[in-house]
Amino acid sequence: MDRDTFSDSRRARHFGRSNQNSLSFNNFGRSENHRRNLRDTYLSETSSSEYYNTSFSPMNTRNSPAIPSYFDESSTDLSHQLNGFHLDDYNRKMLGTSASSLADSNYLRSNRLSSLPSWALDENREIRCDLTLRKVVEEGLVLSFSMDKSGCHFLQSNYFGENTQNVDPYIRDRVSREVLGSKEVFLTICKNIFGNFFLQRVIEYSTPLEQETIKKYIVSDITALCLDKSACRVVQTALEKLEPRFADAIVAAIPRKNRLMSICTDQNANHVIQKIIKKMPLNKWEFLVIYLCKQEHDNLLDICQDKYGCRVVQTIVEVLSEEAINKIEAEEKTRALRRLMSKILAKCAKLASNEFANYVIQHIIETPGILSDYRNAIIETCLLRNLLSMSQEKYASHVIERAFVYAPLSHIIEMMEEIFDGYVPHPETGKDALDILMFHQFGNYVVQRMLQICVDAVTRQRDTHINGIDFRHKFENWLAKLYVRARREKSRLNRFSSGKKILDILQSMEGYVPTATSFDLHSPFPQVDDVLAAFCPSSLFSPSATTTSNDWTSRTTSISSEPHFDYDFNFNNYQKF
Repeated sequence: MDRDTFSDSRRARHFGRSNQNSLSFNNFGRSENHRRNLRDTYLSETSSSEYYNTSFSPMNTRNSPAIPSYFDESSTDLSHQLNGFHLDDYNRKMLGTSASSLADSNYLRSNRLSSLPSWALDENREIRCDLTLRKVVEEGLVLSFSMDKSGCHFLQSNYFGENTQNVDPYIRDRVSREVLGSKEVFLTICKNIFGNFFLQRVIEYSTPLEQETIKKYIVSDITALCLDKSACRVVQTALEKLEPRFADAIVAAIPRKNRLMSICTDQNANHVIQKIIKKMPLNKWEFLVIYLCKQEHDNLLDICQDKYGCRVVQTIVEVLSEEAINKIEAEEKTRALRRLMSKILAKCAKLASNEFANYVIQHIIETPGILSDYRNAIIETCLLRNLLSMSQEKYASHVIERAFVYAPLSHIIEMMEEIFDGYVPHPETGKDALDILMFHQFGNYVVQRMLQICVDAVTRQRDTHINGIDFRHKFENWLAKLYVRARREKSRLNRFSSGKKILDILQSMEGYVPTATSFDLHSPFPQVDDVLAAFCPSSLFSPSATTTSNDWTSRTTSISSEPHFDYDFNFNNYQKF
């Protein structure tokens, strides 16, 4: 069976337990409010408010389209030109979620009428098919078109598309001067829902001189641009397309102190950080590792427990675990990874139990190669001796299940032994760890995974050798115990979908015929009756005060009131459920 067979069920478990989500949802709400406060605090303090909080007054350019002069810092008409695009009204409209899609469509259509002149539109209020780029440039409407949905597509297809090489140098210079001639215009286009796509094409085809200007504008307000939904895309494109010296300057402008937390945990800015990690050399973003590993602060814990911050940490681990190009880079990556993993191991228990941080631990467990040693360290220091409690937690149980899938055979055997024999049964009820997990809403998924591993080992679909020694008999014993327990609790298991899956896995063994006798009379291992007796104490299966250990042998065939075959260790006599 594929290792992701239970993914759909696990997904249902993750999203379908409303009563389990109440506390996490409240914490998530506080986290969202905290993140929003960080953003609002910065935006209220930064000088960029002069660019984004301008009060715009209506202006109808349809009837009297004004041809703006070239944009420069000293232009007195610049604010008036920007006012005409109704950017504040448009942004407020887009933030509203209660309006119908038809109302939104009507608003966009009416907004286009006020931003584009009538002669540029056909009878359907769309861009005319015979409109040329030269006409738009000569009329000074590049800025207007860049902030319109259809106008932006027109500019990209006619200038920064397939015909880029054929554009007249005069037209290209005019467009560049209008877009890059003023920092206010540049930052405004960055924040526009349509203009940012046009600006990305400008960056892609920019000259070194233009890249210098682009770098200067981005660095001037880097934090606000990273936090903005549209502008963060422009920053990512700049990091990827600009010359290394300009990209390095942008990375160097990223805040290193308090504001770095708000950037790493923001739904938009986290993509900028991930782009830096993936595209830039380690020495350019090692400050992130240093920030996460600070001893006096729990920055790692705060970022990993965030919905978006956990993605940043996973990306760092992924990049640091990749194969290095040369020896020097390999040493730098190994040193940074060791420092980060030491901090993660110290916080492993809290990370594994968190709604979002558990994905960081899962990522480490699932990744082969250099992370294998850290995976084993997580299992040894965090999971072992805590399997029962963690398997009953909503998020930590995911980590336990992943550990069973990706752990080496020696650790799987240790975890199996802990679940089956590592806990003392309850003195009053007689329930052991397997009884608890089999009917637990989260623990039953761990039991399913354990059962599947035993089936794969017994049917020789999984290697059971360590240093030339075959441990298949251990998995046969564990499967025997699971079978007896499921047989006894069949009626209860049939009441739940998770219980039915356990029965289905056992039922899949009915047609299995081993290639060699799995039980030998001369084997040094216990006989069948002894195995069942050791696995199934009489106190669990018979009424109290009516059965003793002396008559257990006579009751090995009556573990259920329903007729069935005796359990045979070679799996030839599986009784259908």
